[in-house]
Amino acid sequence: MAPFISTFVGGTVGLITGMYSMGLQGRTVMKPHISYAIFTAAGSYLGFKYYEFKQYEGQLIEKRREMLLEKRALRQAAAAEASN
Repeated sequence: MAPFISTFVGGTVGLITGMYSMGLQGRTVMKPHISYAIFTAAGSYLGFKYYEFKQYEGQLIEKRREMLLEKRALRQAAAAEASN
């Protein structure tokens, strides 16, 4: 469900950006639907890539957390063994 949301938001932002940029040109665009499609597709792609990046970032955080927990367990085991 989340990739749909980020892709939808990216597509919407792309469409709005395309409409805004073509409005700034001050002249009539011959085939605006093609330009809108390009901006929308680019925004959707960026939205999906943002979602993928956040997933990857979450995986890195989880790996780091597991590594730190393992180190803590080893230190506690060594400290418990040293105190006995």
